[in-house]
Amino acid sequence: MQARLSKGDIELGPAVYSLWVVLSVVFSIAVAGLSPENTTRLLVITFLLAQILFRSVLVSSLRWLAPRSRFIVFGVLLASAVEGLHMNSAPVFKSLRMAPGASPSQWLNHYLVDLLFTVPAYLVIFLVIWSFMSRLQFTPWQYVIIMGLGQTLGDGGLAFFLASPAMLVFLPYPMTNYHAINILPYLSVQHDLKASRPATGWHGLLAVTGLTVTYFLCGSLIRVVGRLFGLE
Repeated sequence: MQARLSKGDIELGPAVYSLWVVLSVVFSIAVAGLSPENTTRLLVITFLLAQILFRSVLVSSLRWLAPRSRFIVFGVLLASAVEGLHMNSAPVFKSLRMAPGASPSQWLNHYLVDLLFTVPAYLVIFLVIWSFMSRLQFTPWQYVIIMGLGQTLGDGGLAFFLASPAMLVFLPYPMTNYHAINILPYLSVQHDLKASRPATGWHGLLAVTGLTVTYFLCGSLIRVVGRLFGLE
């Protein structure tokens, strides 16, 4: 069965959001150029587009797993790949950031340390996402926006936008980072979801809040444990 984002893809909301994404990317690059952060985000967007292009093949690759396991495994694998793309700009600890010209062995060593801290957190995060989507019936459009927003705000976005509210015009730009790790997992289980209770606006707010708190708790624990090993 071919994975589909559903007919909502051609509705006005997704079209407007897609245009907002494009404009936020263009303006960000116009302002900051191809900085390490912008370069990383462009790589992540390319990774996301590749997933969408080959989604039929990708979502069928783990059909032998139960839906919850399939969702979580896909999510953690994609998140681990995106962590690798961030090693030259924003790894989990600044001390792990890779400078240009670093050797492959040094990159791999730093990347594995990054995964040692982030993979357990992603396991928890995708379990939280699953807890919402297995109980409530989110449309594909609701899922993309609500989960992407919750992850963006939780992963430092809330503090950033509170300090710089004007930067909200670029909100879709960082959200693409989380689309690249949560859309394909959703597509892989879309036809296995049995929830019959439609998600409301209040449920969406609860999901965003739950994800924000989850990221905060996981991030705080990572910082505490990291300091024990001299990582900042």
